[in-house]
Amino acid sequence: MRRAVLALLMSVAPVLATAEDARELLRRMNAALTERNYDGTFTHVRGDVSETLRIIHRYENGRTSERLISLDGSGRDFIRHGNELVCYLPDQRTVLFERRAQARGLLDSIPVLDETTAAFYDITAAEPVRIAGRRAQLVSLLPRDGFRFGYRVWIDERSAMPIKTELCDERGQVLERMTFTSLRLPRTIPDADFEPTLDTTGYRQAHHDARADPRALPERTVATPAWVVRGLPPGFRLTQRGQQGFPGSGGPVAHLVFSDGLASVSVFIGDRGAPAALPPTAEMQIGAASAFSTAIEGHPVTVVGEVPVRTIRAIASGVGREASHVGH
Repeated sequence: MRRAVLALLMSVAPVLATAEDARELLRRMNAALTERNYDGTFTHVRGDVSETLRIIHRYENGRTSERLISLDGSGRDFIRHGNELVCYLPDQRTVLFERRAQARGLLDSIPVLDETTAAFYDITAAEPVRIAGRRAQLVSLLPRDGFRFGYRVWIDERSAMPIKTELCDERGQVLERMTFTSLRLPRTIPDADFEPTLDTTGYRQAHHDARADPRALPERTVATPAWVVRGLPPGFRLTQRGQQGFPGSGGPVAHLVFSDGLASVSVFIGDRGAPAALPPTAEMQIGAASAFSTAIEGHPVTVVGEVPVRTIRAIASGVGREASHVGH
């Protein structure tokens, strides 16, 4: 019944294209996001919070550079060259240097579909409409179960760029919306556009290497034994394992990331007896973001992600240590 309601609410226009046509539109969009040069301003709305940002993306000689700037609010500035990301955080007076395991784009609210992911969504395309002066075609991704949210993407017919995206819950309610208010597609973008303009004098510098695997680090730097999640919801798979700081944890914690190709979930596991970020068995949902906290063998466990609460609970219930570490 709930799926039928979502299908009805997400079908805002008559379906005119085949499923393969819809997938081809998404493939073109994914290629455009990766291989085009673009410079645009967009609004990002999550719940009652709205932010205006600028994205600059350059693809040159097989190398990607990106910059994402908050034009109001925090004033944060993110600059990425390949796997190297620098985050300028004026509200925290911090510059964070991060080396990522994968060269993920900064427009993470855009669904990137692969053949494995497609098996968990019904994908349709509908009649083109005009958005921001551009003719765009709507592609809807309707989840086939209750473990993920649905998406609507309006794709520019000429450039294949996503002009507008929406993340929707099972009732069809919009949890997040991203809309470009301006978009340029220049042939070249100068290096100067990727230089920070913020004066960081007196800022703290922090470093994070997301490529690290805690099992390969010296024992004194490992926050926890090696952890796994058993009985994952359909389609979710481990995509990253490492260590990361977490507010209130008092030190680095084990960090596992699971994804179905569109949605991702992070699992943070602290040392035995360490302070928990949330009260035990706490559960929260703010817009599309869900969080759940529990304790496994005395280790505080926090699971967060832009997925339904039932997905967060299912992943939390499967957290355990690898067999070789049980009893240690």
